[in-house]
Amino acid sequence: MQDSPEAIGSRPARLALAWPLVAVGALGAAVAVAAWVAVAVWEERLALARFADVAGDYATALQYGLDHHVEDLAKVRAFYDASVSVDPEEFELFTSRLHTVGTRHTDDEADRVNHTSLMRIEWSPRVLGSQRAAFERAERAKGHADFNITRWSLTDRIKPRAPHAEYFPVLYASGPAEDEALIGMDLNSEPVRSETIRRALVTDQMAAAQNIDLREDHDHDGGARGVFAALPVYRERTSDGAGPSRGQSLYGILSVTFETRRLINAIVDGSVLPKTVNLHLFRAKADDSAAPVYARTVADKDQALSKADVEALPHWAATLAVGDASWDLLVTPTGRGLTDYYRAWFVVAMIGLIFAAVIAYMWTSLSHALRLESANRKITQLAQTDNLTELANRRAFLKRLKMAFSASLRGAPPFAVLYLDIDDFKDVNDTLGHGMGDELLKEVVIRLKQVVRTDDVVARIGGDEFAILATKMADPTMAATLASRIHEALATPIFIDGHKLSVTSSIGIALFSRDVASPEALMVQADLALYGAKDEGRNCYRFHSEDLDLQVHERVRVADELRAAIDDGEMELYYQPQVDLSSGRLTGLEALVRWNHKTRGLLTPGSFITTAERTGAILPLGQWILDDACRQMKDWRAEGIAPDVLAINISGVQLKNAADIEQEFETSIAKWNINPSDIELELTESVLMAATQRHSDTLENLRRLGARIAIDDFGTGYSSLKYLTTYPVNRLKLAQEFVFRVTVDYRNAAVVRAAIRLAHELGFDVIAEGVETEAQMRFLIGAGCEQGQGYYFSKPVPASDATALLRAGRIEPKATAQQGRFTSAA
Repeated sequence: MQDSPEAIGSRPARLALAWPLVAVGALGAAVAVAAWVAVAVWEERLALARFADVAGDYATALQYGLDHHVEDLAKVRAFYDASVSVDPEEFELFTSRLHTVGTRHTDDEADRVNHTSLMRIEWSPRVLGSQRAAFERAERAKGHADFNITRWSLTDRIKPRAPHAEYFPVLYASGPAEDEALIGMDLNSEPVRSETIRRALVTDQMAAAQNIDLREDHDHDGGARGVFAALPVYRERTSDGAGPSRGQSLYGILSVTFETRRLINAIVDGSVLPKTVNLHLFRAKADDSAAPVYARTVADKDQALSKADVEALPHWAATLAVGDASWDLLVTPTGRGLTDYYRAWFVVAMIGLIFAAVIAYMWTSLSHALRLESANRKITQLAQTDNLTELANRRAFLKRLKMAFSASLRGAPPFAVLYLDIDDFKDVNDTLGHGMGDELLKEVVIRLKQVVRTDDVVARIGGDEFAILATKMADPTMAATLASRIHEALATPIFIDGHKLSVTSSIGIALFSRDVASPEALMVQADLALYGAKDEGRNCYRFHSEDLDLQVHERVRVADELRAAIDDGEMELYYQPQVDLSSGRLTGLEALVRWNHKTRGLLTPGSFITTAERTGAILPLGQWILDDACRQMKDWRAEGIAPDVLAINISGVQLKNAADIEQEFETSIAKWNINPSDIELELTESVLMAATQRHSDTLENLRRLGARIAIDDFGTGYSSLKYLTTYPVNRLKLAQEFVFRVTVDYRNAAVVRAAIRLAHELGFDVIAEGVETEAQMRFLIGAGCEQGQGYYFSKPVPASDATALLRAGRIEPKATAQQGRFTSAA
């Protein structure tokens, strides 16, 4: 049947008809773009490869040319090393032979003159201030009638005397025309050259200064800039090559000076490379706005772009070096770019024609497909969505439940099904009408969506019944927590059309188990648990398993009591001393939490820490412990009896909240104004190993803040020792399981000795836990262990008793019988 003109001409119909054509057009555009990119990349790679080859050849030629010229300085030093003394004739003869080795190693006179005019080699002996007058007289006697040591000058018109503690006057200078004004000028009197000489003396290597002002002489025009390189010469070399004896044997300085532009132009002109690139030479690590030291472009030889301008262009970069001075060489292609991409545009045109033909064909056949698509979409929506709440319906929920069930059987995380209904919902319908009941259900849905996570599925099963597929429920406590949050969300009164409605719900919870036969059976379990909740008075939740229900409720109860105990001041810190085994001096304390329960009395951590970790209550508890320990440390600091370190145990759950523990530590340290190194954070091996894999940044940040890190119960983690090299800790705490039997079991003794040696080799402090007898203490001292803690010295005590121990400063061991296994740090 054909669509009516009205149906086809309507705006929604036109839009629905257009989207396949738009999709095909977009696909054509995408294919065209992809083809253009592919061909353009291919073209650009070819051009880039050619450009990189040429640029690399230029970099190699330039570096070789620079090395070829400045290596003459090392040859002259070798000549000085092999000679007792060198006179001007020998210097001139030797350096002239070096200059005859031209750029292309020819005997042509033009090449030799060109090479000679590019650089000047100078010899400057070392003259002490006390030797100056004698040296000047000696040089005058040798024929330099008016020889004087003068201050360095860019011209030869001013030659003032320059008193100095040490001089390096130019005595010989190579070149076709000797500049008499240069002879006698002190290189040490010019700051840049003096600093270059100093670096050469420190390293005994060639040092160089770039972009310096050159003299107005026969070799360089006024205002030219170039490079000055220096190399020390010694009368005799010591075996170590350093120290005062080397300074005392310093003979003088060989230096070379050349104008950067002229030398590089000579190298480039002497090469046989194609002149198809632009060369830009900048000082190493120069600012983006810096002008080039040298620039040579094909279009304009005087063009000098800034470094930022050059880097904005396609370029190839390398580093050139002379001695310890270096330049950044940036090579750019000539013209606008590397290629014009004409092949890529041809491919785009062909693809455009093909897709235009396809779109024209599709236009004639989409009307019928549009109607079928619209009908199918409507049917699908009606089949899987609840009309009133727009939630998934029973059919859609069961489909998702089957998928989750199959995934969990294959190893995916377990899940839970929460089945709930509204208590006494029928009364709302009977008294206020079904319309009010529908509005109430919509408000309930809004609150449910605010409580569940984004991955959870909420569905309306029928009437006032809802089901929630809660994913990733590794622990039943998580499902119980979600049920409690639902109760809290629905407990707030709902106002609809002036009516105040108070809503409660009953919830049944079923957990995935491989023992459950099918998803349908899991729904039955959740339904039975819901009836159980209603039978027990409603407004509560129940698990399908009675035993599990009791366990989960007990965990939730303990967690709630623990959170309230922190606020009510029922928590208290006890402190167990850490002592120096050889002297009994009290070196530190370990903070251990106690719970003064209202009905159960004083509780140790073993009775509530595990529950706190499972329920998340460990986070506020850990924050309280850290803050109260810092407060107590401040009080001891004020009294002048503070221990060297105060140890605090850290849970793996706390490390998962990386940002929180870093902020809590920094806040407590600042709040109580104590030194971060006063606090030592103790982590077990398993926690530390996991931390180095997932939370290494957290531990690094804590160390950066100044905290010390200790490994608690070392030797019991069944983990690789690689984490000891991955993360640098401060101290190892030997597990009391090993310490307890060191005097009766040779294997335990061997393990403890090995652990102590390992700690010392790695530079860690070591402390033994659970020391309960004198024999154990003596064994540990003999094994090299410095510190210990345990009932042999003191059990954990309240802050007042710990204060008394700190005032005493040391602890006399208790000469009593062994107290029992594992009594330390409890």
